[in-house]
Amino acid sequence: MFEWPLVDWDALRRTRRERVADVMRRLDVDHLLLTGHDNIRYATDYRSMLVSDGFDWYAAVVDEVGEATIFVPYVSEDVAAPQPDLPWVKAFVATPSWTPSVTQEAIWLRLLVREIRRANARRVGVDFLTFQFVDGLRKELPGVEFVSAAQALYDTRRVKTANEVRLLEAASTVNALAISAALSRVVEGMTDFDVLAIAMEGLQRAGVEFLTHSVCVARDDQLSGNWFATGKRLWEGDAFFFDIGCYGVGGYASDVCRTGFVGEPPAEVRKAYVALLEAYRAGQAVARPGVRVSAIDRTINDALRKQGWKETPYSMGHGVGLRVCELPIIYRPGMMTSDAVLEAGMVIALEPETTVVLPEGPVVLKVEDNFLVERAGLRRLSMSGYGPS
Repeated sequence: MFEWPLVDWDALRRTRRERVADVMRRLDVDHLLLTGHDNIRYATDYRSMLVSDGFDWYAAVVDEVGEATIFVPYVSEDVAAPQPDLPWVKAFVATPSWTPSVTQEAIWLRLLVREIRRANARRVGVDFLTFQFVDGLRKELPGVEFVSAAQALYDTRRVKTANEVRLLEAASTVNALAISAALSRVVEGMTDFDVLAIAMEGLQRAGVEFLTHSVCVARDDQLSGNWFATGKRLWEGDAFFFDIGCYGVGGYASDVCRTGFVGEPPAEVRKAYVALLEAYRAGQAVARPGVRVSAIDRTINDALRKQGWKETPYSMGHGVGLRVCELPIIYRPGMMTSDAVLEAGMVIALEPETTVVLPEGPVVLKVEDNFLVERAGLRRLSMSGYGPS
């Protein structure tokens, strides 16, 4: 198992609580109603059980001093003081289990209304609710005002504390080790599932909390939008990319991608890969505090285009934290509501891509790393090699 870093958990929680309280003051709300697993954890340190379709199984009502009631799917009746290690979590509220909340709308609405009334809330900040619950809450609680708190909550999480950086760096280290292990064991005849299995085993053995995604793309699937492994075998000369993510200890994420090669790639593929890495380094070089994120996107795509290669067809990157993908988004103007300015303490992922069109079909090449924005520029957190170039 990986030796995860020692962090000051009390200081981490205290700083997050202070930031959440500041958001509430600025929005002039007395309570928050949260449903995002990441916002719930940020505000309360409660770890929800994650599965791919469990995004609407939990909720939390949080007051100005950080005391919380958590709605959970795994108890049959309400529980007071459920976790001694989280004394600010005053109760678990039992909810319908293992089903989308909107399919049990009347029950969920009754429970939400009950707890908001008990809290004597008057103005509630909300991160995400479906229209069924918003309409129902406003009808049942006409004296309570519901306002959006999502943007403010995600904004306050952009710059990470020293303890958060330690946990993000650890998650990236574990992810890079898993990816390096997979790359080192690729042989002809292996399937895309085999590659992912090696990386996923490394992550699980290291003790991560959750595997967020694992995709592996080779040959003709590369432009179809199907990034999923299909059992395709890898043959001599093939290039493929695989993208792996995890939540490490504390719920802090990592998101890394590498291009792999089986033997010697075609000359045109190698040439494009060298160009991709050069463009990637150029983008990293311009990224520093005070620079707008669109400059990174523009620098990398300009470098690719000038050498005759295709641009990255999507966002060049994103923030990383208690979500794999959070603010800031790194894209071009017009595809971002705000062209954010980099700040020291942000942790971001950059993921440029280009495509080579060969007679036998397209080959997509991609790399991705996590970086800490420091005063002098970027420091790479996911220290894994890039293979032949």
